[in-house]
Amino acid sequence: MSQSETDIFKEEIYNQCLAILNTKEQEFKTEIANLRDGIANDSKSSMGDKYETSREMMQQEINRLEQQLAANRQQIFNLKAVQLHSKNEQIIAGDIVNTSIGSFFISISLGEIKVANQAVFVISPASPLGKLLIGKKNGDQFEMNKNKIEILNVH
Repeated sequence: MSQSETDIFKEEIYNQCLAILNTKEQEFKTEIANLRDGIANDSKSSMGDKYETSREMMQQEINRLEQQLAANRQQIFNLKAVQLHSKNEQIIAGDIVNTSIGSFFISISLGEIKVANQAVFVISPASPLGKLLIGKKNGDQFEMNKNKIEILNVH
């Protein structure tokens, strides 16, 4: 893969990650708005306690969703902070690392995505594997869970 093809591939991964996070953000906002509407439109009936319990459960769900929304926004912030076009000998956040066990984009924790029919695992530098990869370079080997892993190339 040429440098320009690698840069395009890396940007495709980045854009897909950002699209996934933006979609999640919209879903969280919609769910929160729907729950708030439910609370506002829930008229108090003669079942007093049942109404208060239902309302409290909806409020707890709103609080949980707001925490997830905040975490999602933090991931967007972390993704946007990644340097996509830096050139280093050692692996840093923003690199695509091809190993003997798969390809990894080191940026945020998002899991497996498919880009151009290729599976790429989007992992955080703080993840167990991310910590092992950071600072390594092309050709290095290391062990994880009693498996030898070789770094085939870094982009």
